[in-house]
Amino acid sequence: MNMAITDILEVQERQEIYASNIFSSRQLRENIITYKMLCDAVEAAGIITYRLSDEDFLDKDKFLSAQQDIVFLLTQVQGSPQAKSIRVKHYPTREVARMLGVSHQTISRWISQGRFKGVSRSEPGKHVDIPVDTLLEYPSGEVVQISGVAEAYHQRMQIAARTETDDELSFINNKLASYEERYGPFEQLKQKSDSGELSASDEDVDLDVWTYLLKRKQELLG
Repeated sequence: MNMAITDILEVQERQEIYASNIFSSRQLRENIITYKMLCDAVEAAGIITYRLSDEDFLDKDKFLSAQQDIVFLLTQVQGSPQAKSIRVKHYPTREVARMLGVSHQTISRWISQGRFKGVSRSEPGKHVDIPVDTLLEYPSGEVVQISGVAEAYHQRMQIAARTETDDELSFINNKLASYEERYGPFEQLKQKSDSGELSASDEDVDLDVWTYLLKRKQELLG
């Protein structure tokens, strides 16, 4: 059954409130399941969605924004073949430039050249967003969809984040090993501190750093 236009406008104007009502569980896992179910429903209507990765769900602000986005897309599910063209995710040109690895000027030039199918500026210099289902024709003749570009970009970012985490873990493990070699087990130095037996301020500082590194390692390992 189609939503009345007044209902659609109501939801669109109060996305944040409706999203908070839909995603009201205090359990992250339950909200993730709800989000994925809604994405399935929207995509079944022919509307393209950009799904968050598992890492994105841990970013509170990003997940809240995605919840509001999916609520908006729900208002576009009208059960008609035209639903797909009504509303899809849009990217600012600077974001598209970043995902493609080119300059913002290059994106502007490609828009002027008509390389983004269906995308044009109503007047020179006017802001324009690029729909995620837009086709881009490279100067080489290769044609790609922005949704595929976005997915590949986010996969690269996830790999980079994992690499950064691995590097940090390696540093932490080396530092922890050096403390153990110098002081013995962590509990031993902690006990000396609790009993007031630390003989130097350096030991106190090292204990603080050691404590932090142990907590940080636990955070990285989940």
